Amino acid sequence: MNPEYAVSAALGRPLWRRWLICFLCGAIALAANAQTARIKRISLITPDLDQSIAFFTEVIDFTLDLDGVLPPSGEPFLGTIFNIDASRPIRRALLSTETESRGLFLIEHSKSPLPDHSQPTAVVTVVQVKNLEQTLARALAFGAPISHTEKDVTPEGVSFSEAMITSPGGHAILVYQVGGDGKN
Repeated sequence: MNPEYAVSAALGRPLWRRWLICFLCGAIALAANAQTARIKRISLITPDLDQSIAFFTEVIDFTLDLDGVLPPSGEPFLGTIFNIDASRPIRRALLSTETESRGLFLIEHSKSPLPDHSQPTAVVTVVQVKNLEQTLARALAFGAPISHTEKDVTPEGVSFSEAMITSPGGHAILVYQVGGDGKN
């Protein structure tokens, strides 16, 4: 008797069927992990890069990875995206969280318009924090406007607390903490 067949017979399936099952399981696993899109990073224009770096590192707990100046025409597409003159040097910074490497790109532009608070907020950046109460206390100490804290439950039954902070550049930053009551 063929030893390979004996093992297959002992397992109750011919060898080709086991290989087919393994192949199908692998294909299903790959399909389940496939993504059609991924957010690479959030890019925000700010009139004062130093103040925005301080806000995101001191209040929201990002870490600064890169603070520098793009040379004239260093990234010409950047000018097209943000409707700014890329033929001049552009100061920018890249920041990370514990889980998102370089997930925030800050671009300094002295003439960037502040939002019109009489209009709906067009963009909100949502950031999970470890301790909402501490984050809001740091925001207040920084002088950043904050909203009241909302508590809710996800459709899956997980409680969370959230509040809005306005960055020095006028960006709406919704910070939230999963579980608990927003306090640690």
